[in-house]
Amino acid sequence: MKTTIVIVRHTETIGNIEKRLTGRHDYEITPRGKRLINKLTQELKDIPFDKVYSSPSGRAIKTVEPLANWNKVSIEIDKGLSEMFFGEYDGWKWEEVNRINPNIKATQNKINEICGIPEQETMEEVAQRMYKCILKIAQGNEGKNILICSHGVAIEAFLRKITGVAFCYEREKYCQYNVAINELVYEKNKFNIIRLADIKYLGGE
Repeated sequence: MKTTIVIVRHTETIGNIEKRLTGRHDYEITPRGKRLINKLTQELKDIPFDKVYSSPSGRAIKTVEPLANWNKVSIEIDKGLSEMFFGEYDGWKWEEVNRINPNIKATQNKINEICGIPEQETMEEVAQRMYKCILKIAQGNEGKNILICSHGVAIEAFLRKITGVAFCYEREKYCQYNVAINELVYEKNKFNIIRLADIKYLGGE
């Protein structure tokens, strides 16, 4: 039985504008972020979602709240959909990180992975957590239309896990900009990507 899963990244926040490692820290949505929510809602409102899931972050919940209301369903919160925990640097601005440890950004530029932060989650841990969470959602909602709101690193880690494409390859293709849409079909114990990191619908917003 085919299950449709739409995974979106949250909208733009002050943390994004300030170039912060916004893992478990939350920030207010910007005026542009509010416009992006409206565009996302218009783009997806014709899909009759049976269930809506979100990470516990307010920025994720607020991103899909209009679509949940449109479909008359409540938002189910799942910690498994949270963003990577950036350890001791969670919530820091990149400029602060660079002053203390410039190797973090240098490594990210080289291999497209954030690593080397004390007490942080690893990319593999995030990928495993996201896969376990989304697989459980898919198997528990066979034949339904599911909407999930999560975060940039977390979504990319999940998508790369199911495709087997390492972080150092096809960076732009997998990059999750704010309100990027990913549409998948889950069938016969397999995820297939139909729409990947799509922001074309924003029309340059």
